[in-house]
Amino acid sequence: MANKFFNSKTFYILASVFFAIVLFFNANATSIRNQGTNQSGEVYTATINNVPVELKYNSNKYFVSGYNSTATVHLSGYNRLSITNEENSDTRNFFLSVDLTKLKTGKFDVPIRIEQLPGGVTATIEPKTMNITLEDKVKKEFEVTPKADSTQLPEGFTIDSLSVSDEKVKVTAGEESIKKIQAIEAALPNDVNLNENYSGTVTLHAVDSTGKILPAQIEPSTTHLKVVVNKLTKDVPVKVTQKGTLDKTLSSIKTKVSDKTVTLSGEKSALEAINEVEASVDISGVVKETKVTVPIRATGVSADPQEVEVTLTPVKISGSIFRVK
Repeated sequence: MANKFFNSKTFYILASVFFAIVLFFNANATSIRNQGTNQSGEVYTATINNVPVELKYNSNKYFVSGYNSTATVHLSGYNRLSITNEENSDTRNFFLSVDLTKLKTGKFDVPIRIEQLPGGVTATIEPKTMNITLEDKVKKEFEVTPKADSTQLPEGFTIDSLSVSDEKVKVTAGEESIKKIQAIEAALPNDVNLNENYSGTVTLHAVDSTGKILPAQIEPSTTHLKVVVNKLTKDVPVKVTQKGTLDKTLSSIKTKVSDKTVTLSGEKSALEAINEVEASVDISGVVKETKVTVPIRATGVSADPQEVEVTLTPVKISGSIFRVK
């Protein structure tokens, strides 16, 4: 009876349907596996710089210093989509870590591990290890020292005062490292030239006796620095000059300036080049006594006052002074 069934038309129809279903699912599975995979066998690569390294340790007990916080990762694989995803920090699966949980205090050379790397993707890390110093964590309060380098002052200038908005800060560091801290400096940025008073936010740094920056967590990490400078000054006379067209009814216009001298401030070389400053007034259309405010012209320096008042008194051709009240 069984042999008759296996030799029947019905058996062959059912067998054909079964194998068709098997082939269908096998083809779909192969398609899914090959999706996004390079069929030509080409290997895709990528180099990712500055990948953060996560430190695993008891941060309540220990302070870690002396290490680079990033590393370079070289990726390779046959699936271009996977490589692209890992390049992008927003879609990245893998991360780098260093496990310090079983270490006590001291200096160590520990391996950098890559975790959660997708299948089909291989990676190498550069560098492969990290030098770290593990110390017991301590906290201490320090006074803030404002600092400005004398090389940032123009010739002839001096610093009158330095002040910061935070006189004391809290510092967290390693037990041995904190002993080396000589000062918490609020230093004037290197690109600032003190030809004027300075006021701005600066970053705080812990430094040793040689000025070397030490690893430390400072709270707050910034402060407001104010530097008042004493400028090099020079008093010079004010010379009034006239421009424009004199009215034809007048023989001249007399001038009287409110400040006969002004105080200039600036670099020594600029001050030495100036022996007087000019206040230029326009006499066009002036036929009665007039008072005008005129800016002081001085190149490369600042003036105090920056403007003067000039009184213009017309003189008629007859020789009498023409005054209109």
